[in-house]
Amino acid sequence: MIAVLMAFHVLVCFGLIVVVLLQTGRGTGLASVFGGGGGESVFGGKGFGGVLAKATGVLAVLFMLTSITLTLLPKAGRQASALGNREARPAAEAPAPSGTETPTLPQGQ
Repeated sequence: MIAVLMAFHVLVCFGLIVVVLLQTGRGTGLASVFGGGGGESVFGGKGFGGVLAKATGVLAVLFMLTSITLTLLPKAGRQASALGNREARPAAEAPAPSGTETPTLPQGQ
């Protein structure tokens, strides 16, 4: 299931890239965002519409949903397998370091 979702996620990524690159620039550039060209220049005269803009919104939502799902699915699988596997494993005990011994350095000849 994760492989199918990963393939769909990659297709959504490529689709989002293509749709964003096909859109034309609006306004006069970055200056219009900070008040240089008025409020309408950010979204154009008609507002946030058009086929490419709607496709961008849909693909962006799909991208976010598949990203979140791909992040959460492996964690849910590990928790389920951890609950099903309750074998007792002995803990490997390491000897505690003693503070009284000092390491010896080799003598140069």
